Amino acid sequence: MAHLFTKQEIRGIALLLPIVVVGAWILVGALTSPNPSTASKINPKEATVAPQADTLRLVPFDPNTVTYEELRQMGIEKFVARGIVKFREGGRTYAIPEDVAIVYGISDSLYALLKPHIRIGKEYRIKPKTYPSGTTSSAPKRAFRNIPFDPNTLTAEGFYELGCFTARQAEALVEYRDRNGGFRSLLEFADCYLIDSALFAQMKPYITLSKTELPNTTFRSRIFKKVPFDPNTLTAEGFYELGCFSARQAQALVEYRTRRGGFRSDLEWRDCYLIDSLIWAETKEYLTLSPIPKVRIDLNSADSLTLVGVRGVGPRTAEDILLYRQRLGGYFRVSQLLDLKVVTKENYDLFKEEFWCDSCKIRKIDINFAPPKELAEHPYITTPRLRKILKRQKTKGGWKGLEEFMNDDIFTEDERERLAPYFQFTSIE
Repeated sequence: MAHLFTKQEIRGIALLLPIVVVGAWILVGALTSPNPSTASKINPKEATVAPQADTLRLVPFDPNTVTYEELRQMGIEKFVARGIVKFREGGRTYAIPEDVAIVYGISDSLYALLKPHIRIGKEYRIKPKTYPSGTTSSAPKRAFRNIPFDPNTLTAEGFYELGCFTARQAEALVEYRDRNGGFRSLLEFADCYLIDSALFAQMKPYITLSKTELPNTTFRSRIFKKVPFDPNTLTAEGFYELGCFSARQAQALVEYRTRRGGFRSDLEWRDCYLIDSLIWAETKEYLTLSPIPKVRIDLNSADSLTLVGVRGVGPRTAEDILLYRQRLGGYFRVSQLLDLKVVTKENYDLFKEEFWCDSCKIRKIDINFAPPKELAEHPYITTPRLRKILKRQKTKGGWKGLEEFMNDDIFTEDERERLAPYFQFTSIE
């Protein structure tokens, strides 16, 4: 069998083979190694946003208390650790683990690694909101004992023993009954300002009223002195000296007048819950009202009692005004009341001049550090706008001021104008 190669050819191949192997190795290395000019363009932060799990030494931590040094010891990159700590410098707290995900520089993959180790302290967790429903009190709740009773004969102690009245309420019930000459029907008892509809429904089957008709003066221990008086200027002592009010009622009259800003007409005096038909009949001839300056009501501090004292504002409207104020963080102009379904244009025209807005009382949203839940609760921030804010917040890191924020294409001109009073910008540097 003839040789395929001569000895001289074999010797040449042996010399060339190492050269070919070395050349191929150099070529492969050149193709797989990063281009220096390209590598220099890579953002070092982007290169470390999502470290591998094996580069981290994670332990349970509370983002509200963990220090920068502790985060670095866990293998978290410098700029990420700095972002977690700086989030708290704006006065914000981490209420839920997801709040960590919105910190600038934390990618979805990094958050997935951190989440199992996040422990939110009890004092920082979101607490369930409670809203007043009727009356609230720190005192132990009392309940009607389901026993028969006659409200025309009970003493203050007797009302207290029913179980649903405090000692002060029991005394007030006796004063109310005495001033009105007793309860002549169930409706008169239900109309007492101390009896709400739920309580009356419980009591109704157990009420028995004395059959004897009670004259108007049977229980009245104090009698009007028939002297001219001005309820806009009288002190509590002055009301007491009229003879038809107890000391407690006199003080309550002053408080009622203060809340409403005074009595502007005879009808407003008659409508006071402390003035029954008998007192009105006795006092109307001696009543003189001094003019009172018109004082506008601050929408951001008014309570429900003040609001219902305004013409055109009923209990339902007052409740909606207060709830909307809570959602907004405060009113910056009166026309925002038109956002409410219960406020018609006709009603608005009736009371718009009665109000003003103290913008200093508006609760601001820190747009750079506010958690998604807080932003979503504001009625002016829709879901699509919220997504844009969170996306920019994550990629850009935040905004330095209102002008820079408004330059981003997130809101329309009208939306920007409405939201401007509610935003503040904590430094992100």
